[in-house]
Amino acid sequence: NFKKKQSFDSYTTSNTNKTIYIADNKHIQILKLGRVKYRDKRKIDGHIKCATISKTSCGEYFCSLLVEIGAEIPEKVVVTDNSKIIGLDMSLSNFYVDSAGNSPKYIKRYKRNEKRLQRLQRIEARRQKSSKRKDKLRKSINCIHNRMKNQRLDFTHKLSRKLVAENDVIVVESLNLKAMSGSLKLGKSVMDLGYYMFITQLQYKCDWYGKHLVFADKWFASSKICHNCGYKYRELTLKERKWVCPKCGTQIDRDINAAINLRNLGVGYVHECLQSQSVMAAIK
Repeated sequence: NFKKKQSFDSYTTSNTNKTIYIADNKHIQILKLGRVKYRDKRKIDGHIKCATISKTSCGEYFCSLLVEIGAEIPEKVVVTDNSKIIGLDMSLSNFYVDSAGNSPKYIKRYKRNEKRLQRLQRIEARRQKSSKRKDKLRKSINCIHNRMKNQRLDFTHKLSRKLVAENDVIVVESLNLKAMSGSLKLGKSVMDLGYYMFITQLQYKCDWYGKHLVFADKWFASSKICHNCGYKYRELTLKERKWVCPKCGTQIDRDINAAINLRNLGVGYVHECLQSQSVMAAIK
């Protein structure tokens, strides 16, 4: 298929005859490329299966190694302390709100750079096609997008690692983010959030460290159910951020209430796991 020169270019080569190996701390041997300088502090333990050489739109080159190791996935931890159960409710303004009412310090990367990008894209549209000045300006625009992507990755990696280290059970919602971005004029906000990437990181890090990640059902009305008495306020609209429970009179914040309900769902999940473990022990 035809590809533009400015598109993401990559190719993959297999390590069938052991042609790919780390020569020393500063060089990597790759088929047809020879010995190439590289920079990475991590040690590679295991058999290298293949290498993917890629060039980004900013002109940077990367080598991704697929390594086979003999590590085993640890067993899930037995949860005995309910204080290590947390519920996370997605928030477009604060990234998420947890069951304690806390939110991370989230910066909207695209919104911060939006005016600058608009100005540069208008200039690029007026420049002559296939000219050097147009290509140079497009590279500058790509570098801004690449920087925002790296900042999101850094933020979500550090946040997901912190949550997995401090909690044994993390409960999140099952959200259709693609549908959310295409409706209600929330496309820029949802895409700028990078929440799906955050959930993916939580998922594999929970598997690495033996923690539990629980997904609430898509139809679970976490915002409409009062966490104090269980009353379901069916008339709640999206614009109502706070409401008063008609049954018990509790003043409820929508996001915190949803996070608490998700945490309660995690407590029920833990009790079910303990009961199933006790039944299996009795059978044995």
